[in-house]
Amino acid sequence: MGRRKWTAEQKMEIVLAGMAHGANISAICREYGIVQTQYYKWRETFLQGAIGALKTGVSNREQELEKELEKAKALIGEKEIQIEIL
Repeated sequence: MGRRKWTAEQKMEIVLAGMAHGANISAICREYGIVQTQYYKWRETFLQGAIGALKTGVSNREQELEKELEKAKALIGEKEIQIEIL
């Protein structure tokens, strides 16, 4: 039997089931056919994603876009100088 591929939605469903009040992680893992270490890895990833989503600072993607914008502005400035020289 090959390895099963879980979608993000399925993983979230399993993690949330385990986070419910009074949930039995062993029973949930048996129900879904996963080992507890896998559950805890998914839960940690889920919680880290939630923490990242709730941070008020600038995201990595926003930082990347800001850098790209600065490069584009610099390039436009150089091109304007070249046009003035011509």
